[in-house]
Amino acid sequence: MNTGRARHKVGAFAALCGIGIAAHAQEALPPGITASFDVTQRLEYSDNPDLDIEGDPDFFGRTILGFNLESATSLQNFSLGLGTDIEEGRNDKSSVDLTNTFLRLGYDRATRNASIGTSLRYRESDATTTFFDDDFDNDSNAIDQDTGTRQNYGFGLIGAIGVEAPIGASFDVDYSEVRYSGTDDPDLTDQSTLDTSAQVSFRIDPRIIPRLTAKYFNFDARGDGTNRETTGFGAGVLLEFSPLLTGDFEATYDSIERTGDEVATDDGVSFSAELTRDLTNGTLGARLSSEVSSNGDGRRGFFTVNRDMDLSRRAALSYSLGGTRSENSSFEPLVDVDYVYALPTSQISFGLSQQFNTNSDNEEQINTTLNAGYQHQVNSLSSIGADFSLFDRNELGPQADDGRRVDFSLSYQYALTRDWGLVSGVSHILSTSDSEEDRSSNTIFVGLQRNFSWNP
Repeated sequence: MNTGRARHKVGAFAALCGIGIAAHAQEALPPGITASFDVTQRLEYSDNPDLDIEGDPDFFGRTILGFNLESATSLQNFSLGLGTDIEEGRNDKSSVDLTNTFLRLGYDRATRNASIGTSLRYRESDATTTFFDDDFDNDSNAIDQDTGTRQNYGFGLIGAIGVEAPIGASFDVDYSEVRYSGTDDPDLTDQSTLDTSAQVSFRIDPRIIPRLTAKYFNFDARGDGTNRETTGFGAGVLLEFSPLLTGDFEATYDSIERTGDEVATDDGVSFSAELTRDLTNGTLGARLSSEVSSNGDGRRGFFTVNRDMDLSRRAALSYSLGGTRSENSSFEPLVDVDYVYALPTSQISFGLSQQFNTNSDNEEQINTTLNAGYQHQVNSLSSIGADFSLFDRNELGPQADDGRRVDFSLSYQYALTRDWGLVSGVSHILSTSDSEEDRSSNTIFVGLQRNFSWNP
């Protein structure tokens, strides 16, 4: 009913954003409290900085600020991250404009038999912001945004007691909200999502751990759209057939109530079965599930075979192959690949993820994200990078509105001193959709960057 969180990101593309890339390698800080502050001042020229259908070029300044604070002990961890972009001298805008602001706050504490963790998050994404996977978690219509701002709020809370006791319990609560401003696109609907689950486990034997489960999921489309409220109760069991082979089996009774643009109720039994085997260089697994569908297409089934492996000391590969289909729709393949290869002076990364999603209009989609990156340390002072990202939305209904977005960038960094660095690069963005004209933007920038790190 809600998309799984896509896992693939090419972090090197942050060089174009200017956040978190040190101008010169910093020495490792001792454990305890650590803090860092990044500031970048650069000049940009773009032929379409607002990614409009018919945009005007602009030459302007951008200041990028990022701050991180971490505190770690044997029992607890605290982290704080925040940052923003400051645009200066934009045509037809205020002299100073804050964009792409973000805040992340996390705390967790764990003992031998209990744990608790909490997180807060906020992110503001303008139409021209380079997208990341989690921008499309709940409603991939965001790919059609050609003007305005998208704001994400959220918090999470997890906890567990009796981790090693005969009877244990755990819970997980996550709330997120998306709001749009400065846009008249009717497909961009404000929305909120509450996802909760809890379970009680009974450690009958180290090899046999049954559990009782409960879940509640509420997707609320503010205005036009279809709201979905899901409740479920069930049971499962974790079995260790041998030291190398484990199995996880679960069945729940789910009820999904739809309101808004559609009014209906779907209920029935959902089940899943998963096997995992440890191998000498990784794991091999398979998963089969059948779920109650929320859009009247009958039950939807999933099947995947997954493999994690260490190819060498420098390379790692994980992948899953499978697919999904419902009673009233054809089979759709699903592929997931992660590959990293590291050399002494360079690194290659590749990620491909396909996720099933139901959007605010209750339309089913297969969303594909592809990321590829290459980083190379030319010498002790300079480095280059190339990054490619593709997001493709494939709607499965008869009146499909497919869309895709491509981001490509090249970057270069040079350490002028131990603390100051030169950053430069070019990028290209192309966004297409069946419902509107193509939009593209080309940007070139050059600037200076300073990184401060310390141990208070």
